Amino acid sequence: MLPIILKIILCSSLFIAVYYLFLEKEKMYRFNRVYLLSSLILSYVIPFITFTVQAPKITHPQLIIEEAAQYVSIVQTKQENFNWTNMVWIIYAVVTLFILIKSFLAIITIKRIQGEKRIYQSYNVILTQKNLSPFSFWNTIYMGKEYLKNDTIDPRIFLHEKSHLDQMHSIDLLLIHLAKIFTWFNPALYLYKNAIISNHEFLADEAVLKNQFNLREYQNLILDELMGSQNMTFTHSLNFNNTKKRFIMMKAQKTKFSLLRKTIGIITLMTATALLSERTYANTSVKSENNTDLSTNIHEKTTNTEAPKVVQYFMKSIPEDVLQKNNPAAPIALKKETIKSVTDTISPKKSQEGKNTNNQEDANFVSAEYPGSMAVLRAQIGKTMDVSALQSIKGVIKATAYIHIDQTGKVTNVTTSGDNDLFNKELLRTVTAINNETSWKPATKDGQPIASVLKVPATMNFIQP
Repeated sequence: MLPIILKIILCSSLFIAVYYLFLEKEKMYRFNRVYLLSSLILSYVIPFITFTVQAPKITHPQLIIEEAAQYVSIVQTKQENFNWTNMVWIIYAVVTLFILIKSFLAIITIKRIQGEKRIYQSYNVILTQKNLSPFSFWNTIYMGKEYLKNDTIDPRIFLHEKSHLDQMHSIDLLLIHLAKIFTWFNPALYLYKNAIISNHEFLADEAVLKNQFNLREYQNLILDELMGSQNMTFTHSLNFNNTKKRFIMMKAQKTKFSLLRKTIGIITLMTATALLSERTYANTSVKSENNTDLSTNIHEKTTNTEAPKVVQYFMKSIPEDVLQKNNPAAPIALKKETIKSVTDTISPKKSQEGKNTNNQEDANFVSAEYPGSMAVLRAQIGKTMDVSALQSIKGVIKATAYIHIDQTGKVTNVTTSGDNDLFNKELLRTVTAINNETSWKPATKDGQPIASVLKVPATMNFIQP
């Protein structure tokens, strides 16, 4: 979730920065509107776009899934640590609900405005008793009755508000407010809102001035209306507060760089889509030196490699810092549980020695079992992993998966750590997919089911052809 949020913020920030740097001051309002809307939507879509590409066949990978080691967690009463994730979600829900209610009330406030309803030149107009400055929302123009003189509305005011309705600017505002409701933490949205509203006013002013009205008189009208301004959410008002920028754009002329600026905006959208979207590699069969499929090679390596033997040692009391030092990547405790034993990797000679020393306690512990056998689990991981994205890597990379199994045999969490992020991510995806619907036989201690953490090391060796 976090990478998706960061990509959304990155994309929207990049797109709005390009707008303010290259497009805002150019007199190409319709293109700018399309750019703002498309870039806003695209910034939320890019993180979910996936391209499938062919992976280059550079190396012959050998994947080895080693024997698994188990860390035993004995259930005991312990005060649960404060969950910051839940607190973040609560804050998000509260703020989102507040903005949602506020937006809903703003729409209700507009819809509850009372006044005389008229059809003026085929447009809905509501004339209020209250001295209300002209504004438009959805398909209706709102204004005080004093703006109607001799059954006529000032044509400049009417053309301005009419252009908002004709171009359906309310849809743009609803879109930006919808994005703010659910992603209010994105700072780029506030810049987007200002840019979109400014662009709407530029378009409305342009519609008025195309009808050969005097520029100076129109600007004076805006200044007169500025004194009685009311800026309501979701509405377009004639007396928009960004007056200075509007006056500048009224006199602006198209420059010879307008085509170049449009090209920069389009290239930015295309480049961000290509670079920030997800890429998956075609699931082609990678051949080993013996001309066998990778899955077969994996299975052979899994069964034929002399993996180190694993022995569980059960201690009555082991400090948590020692456990964390032995395995800093593995969690020390599950929920309401503390690890009270440690897994060690030793030679066959020491293995026998360990069994003699801890025979009594070993007899009381039974490891968690994957349906079939642990060998089936290793083979399943080898066959399921898609290593095509790692073809350009050289040498040896390692990763370790930690499978959290509760007392009922359900996998509650899977984490990974290792040398390469792509390898970690693929191992995490594979192990999670395999255990998604799998019910384990839980580990037991003294005949009672207990929670455990299964450590599954994986090594990949890339042999150059």
